Amino acid sequence: MLQSLIEVAQEFTTLGIFVRLGVATLAGFLIGMEREAKNKGAGIKTHVLVCVGSALCIIVGQYLYLQIPESADVSRIGSSVVSGVGFLGVGTIMVTGNREVRGLTTAAGLWACACIGLAAGAGYIMGVVLTLFFVMFTLLVLRYFDKGLYKLSKEFDLYVEVDENHNVKHLLHEMRRLDVEYSNLQLSKSSAPGDGPIVMLSAKTDKIGQKEAVLEALRNLDYVRYLEDY
Repeated sequence: MLQSLIEVAQEFTTLGIFVRLGVATLAGFLIGMEREAKNKGAGIKTHVLVCVGSALCIIVGQYLYLQIPESADVSRIGSSVVSGVGFLGVGTIMVTGNREVRGLTTAAGLWACACIGLAAGAGYIMGVVLTLFFVMFTLLVLRYFDKGLYKLSKEFDLYVEVDENHNVKHLLHEMRRLDVEYSNLQLSKSSAPGDGPIVMLSAKTDKIGQKEAVLEALRNLDYVRYLEDY
């Protein structure tokens, strides 16, 4: 069945174009569904539109080549899509108040989705299938590997809100007691009236796997209102 689908998609007919756009829609739907389930900025509709739009761009390029072969360049339209889709990716990236960058995976997914759409539009269905497999493998499986490495990391950044100015010293003393080195210390004032200072710093533990215990110990301090690693 897959072979028949590939053969139909390689034909520049109404049915072939329908199959190409259908494959692009399915690919965008699967990638967007994973992002939607995690409540990310770009979900199913965005990924489907990017994928289908990219597919149509390469189809238009092929159409122009068939109509005016001496004046059309199919690859030029595709390269414009790959570079132009970046504006969507930028829209999904944001920096939170504690300097954490979010949205990079969604932005990369949109770019990959555009590339998949180009392959679907060109009728390269096997390329779509294989790339879609590896994209979904990355989003669904490798994220657990990524989280595991993140938990085992010896170096991390901390965003801490304490209740009083003098407790910043106590926080640093507690980190030294836990054998945690710190650097790049920055202090700022909370915008909310009555709140204490905000401490941002880079931390390093002596041993691998010690990070979670350190975070738990710091969160349990009476004067720590909020703590997050990023």
